[in-house]
Amino acid sequence: MKSIIQKLLLITMGLLIGCLTACVGVDPQGRGYSVAVPMGMINSTLANQFPVKESRTLGTVEIKDPSILGKQGSDKLNIGTSFNFTNMLIPDGIGGSLKLASGVRFDPKTQNLYLADPMVEELKFHNFSLAKYLTNDMRQTLGLIIAETIAKKPIYNIKKAGVLGSGLVRGIDVRNGQVYLTFGL
Repeated sequence: MKSIIQKLLLITMGLLIGCLTACVGVDPQGRGYSVAVPMGMINSTLANQFPVKESRTLGTVEIKDPSILGKQGSDKLNIGTSFNFTNMLIPDGIGGSLKLASGVRFDPKTQNLYLADPMVEELKFHNFSLAKYLTNDMRQTLGLIIAETIAKKPIYNIKKAGVLGSGLVRGIDVRNGQVYLTFGL
């Protein structure tokens, strides 16, 4: 009986050490140890804050279903979202999708991660017959409104996630399409 408990304890310790070594690595800049933030946690945090309607002089944009994906070999995240744009000329609205590329920034006061400087990569409209009435300036402004709105929303909170030692965060960055928290003294 004692040997079975010892074996179970040894197996449990081995699995725990395996998990920790797979999730934790040394920061390439030498700031400390880095931990990857799971994309599922980032996307669930973001999903709880949408849909959002943003009204401007141009019209109203409803932003729906944003999702963040890592891009292998990149120091940027890919963000995709759908939207519906309405104004007095298009009362029924015109839907579309938007792709952004962004880094990550950290707010030490709130312990939140946000998208940093999202850049519009692609803006598509689903109804081309209505889209032809939008000028290039309107299209660019629409993309910027969506990018700005998404960048205001936190994508992850370190304290709510239960990360111990949130005061020891020395860096947040995107490496190889993954968000990393770096801890150090």
